[in-house]
Amino acid sequence: MARLQLDLSKTHDELITTLMEMCDLHTKKDVIENALMLLGWAAKETQRGFMIAAVDEESKTYKEIQTPALIGARRTGAVNDRLRQEGANELA
Repeated sequence: MARLQLDLSKTHDELITTLMEMCDLHTKKDVIENALMLLGWAAKETQRGFMIAAVDEESKTYKEIQTPALIGARRTGAVNDRLRQEGANELA
């Protein structure tokens, strides 16, 4: 098991506490693990070309979630797609 020590601003520490309460989590570790799981999933889906969004089914509207991490994932996904395509073209 790896150990991680973080120096967080008061604002981020308070956010973690708020998320613990909002999500019925018991420890700060639970918040971090859930956040990592969600970011990992979102990054993979973004690399695959999917949009991550909050959807209001009643009004049939959505709001795309954009973060620096997801923008980076989209960029690396596009680069990987281009490299795969170039490799496929070379084999053809």
